Amino acid sequence: MREKVRKFGLIFCSALLLGGCSAAPLSQALRDFSRLLDGAPVLGQVSLSPLRQLDPLLLRPASLYPQLNEMPLPALSALYQYSQHCSGSLEGIPPAFQQFEQAQCQQTDLPEQWFVAHPVYPLGGSTAWHYLQRHPAEAGRLQAYLHVRERPQALGGVGQLSDDNLDALANGQTWLMQDGVLWRQQAQQWLRYAPEVWQPLAKRAGVELVAAGGRCDVVLGTLCAIPATSYANGWRVLLAVALLAALLALGWTGWQRRRLQQRQRFIVQMLTHELRTPISQLGNVVEHFRRDFDSLSADAQAGFGELADSVQRMRQMAEASRHYLAGDGIRDVLEAPVKITLSDWLWHIAEAHPGLTFCLDSDLEVELPLYWSSLCLNNLLDNAFRHGKPPVRLCASCRNGRLILEISDGGDLGVKALPQLRRELSSRAGMGLGLSIVQRVTRRLGGKLTLSGPPTTFTLELPCEQ
Repeated sequence: MREKVRKFGLIFCSALLLGGCSAAPLSQALRDFSRLLDGAPVLGQVSLSPLRQLDPLLLRPASLYPQLNEMPLPALSALYQYSQHCSGSLEGIPPAFQQFEQAQCQQTDLPEQWFVAHPVYPLGGSTAWHYLQRHPAEAGRLQAYLHVRERPQALGGVGQLSDDNLDALANGQTWLMQDGVLWRQQAQQWLRYAPEVWQPLAKRAGVELVAAGGRCDVVLGTLCAIPATSYANGWRVLLAVALLAALLALGWTGWQRRRLQQRQRFIVQMLTHELRTPISQLGNVVEHFRRDFDSLSADAQAGFGELADSVQRMRQMAEASRHYLAGDGIRDVLEAPVKITLSDWLWHIAEAHPGLTFCLDSDLEVELPLYWSSLCLNNLLDNAFRHGKPPVRLCASCRNGRLILEISDGGDLGVKALPQLRRELSSRAGMGLGLSIVQRVTRRLGGKLTLSGPPTTFTLELPCEQ
């Protein structure tokens, strides 16, 4: 064993040396790329001076949403009612914003220094934007105190950047990528380069710029720089040989470690994929609260009911994932079965998918791993609505201790092996990842997923106890 460890150490050091040999050429390639960009035509430019004069909160996307961390919901509701009707109580509202509301209702002016001291309104957005709704003549004086999203055409289009890019800009990053356009901070200004300008220059310099999240040799703000394929083939082959030799030397221990890493990567993939929907719901509800609050009931029960449901869903997913990761590695029980009434469960699923028609042979009480079964079914229904054609139908039946769920739509996919289908659809808005999650979870539950058609029909079979 000691000899194996020694050999692995030698191989690992060799791999590090190979990696170190590649770092210097990549750094040189980045310097060459920067020099080429210095002489390239720019799509636009933005001086850093006006951006630095902005309050950092006026760059942050979070400033556009209600400041629930700064003020409780009842106080925000009271503030909203007062701002709409100039009546009610301002108890619990900070004095500065009591002054603001009184100035709004009495049509009196506020000095410019007030907006410097209080850039963000508790209900979201800048105080200047809310002030200008009743004092439009002050637009020239207060432009500098608007959030960049409230003036998207100003400052060279900074307000049109995505949330991640705006946060990165506010954090001092110097490279950004927005819809293929490269943003680069250079000589006290932001320069923008069209894809047809910067991509050939990057290829010429022997470097590729990709979004963070995968392989990353050199970090450039929200981007990662890696060697171009032709540039890196030699040391990649050598490094692959070294790593392969190390894995062979480690034997059983290395295989077990790799198996554990694969399981953890799968969970991270599943969490990332599944969190999109509840996070989107949270954002939509909060945005609805800010812009259309007067159309809701006084306590906003309906909107915040959706919010509570999304939060609960994320909690269930975290708990199920914790249970999965805490498995003993032998049985790998994903979740303890829960007794449910089949019709109640399917009605709950159908409520989240307007336009879905479902049929049930007979209503039964069954025991299922509820969270993971719901995850698989919701993913298949989401794919049917996003990528299929109406009508979308769900048929459920129980036979021989197995729950059969057939999800069909008007598409024309024929009989294909699912791995082949995942590869073909992997570029279509995450459909390949969703199918991969469903197939893997189904297999771990002791069930199976099949595809037939046309019409496109996914059949999900899960073991259940009646």
